[in-house]
Amino acid sequence: MRLLSLATVTADHRPLVGAVDAFFIRGAFCFGSSPTSVRARHLAARPQVSAVHLPGEHLSVTAHGRAIPIGWEGGGDPYAGPLLDALRDAYGEGNFGEQGFPYWRIEADKMFVFHMPPAD
Repeated sequence: MRLLSLATVTADHRPLVGAVDAFFIRGAFCFGSSPTSVRARHLAARPQVSAVHLPGEHLSVTAHGRAIPIGWEGGGDPYAGPLLDALRDAYGEGNFGEQGFPYWRIEADKMFVFHMPPAD
């Protein structure tokens, strides 16, 4: 699990940033939120997002794109199984998607990485 600063878009086009627990799976950040959260309402109406993983001055990963819902039912979503495994590894057994808590993946239009090796 990594912390991700995630920006969603309000109805009047203002960005709102908040932290989410995220997993990097198959080249995409995957994250969840409460189904009644402001974030979930924003994503349902306007899926455009920007996100930054910034663990320190040495590394930054930025993604700009759209939040795509993870489909738990039917077994057709290639992110559902690996995400469920990651969630259980991080938090223990649980019914993550089955309890109605939505998860999304960021389908990035652009992704930028900055890395600076530590000074010797």
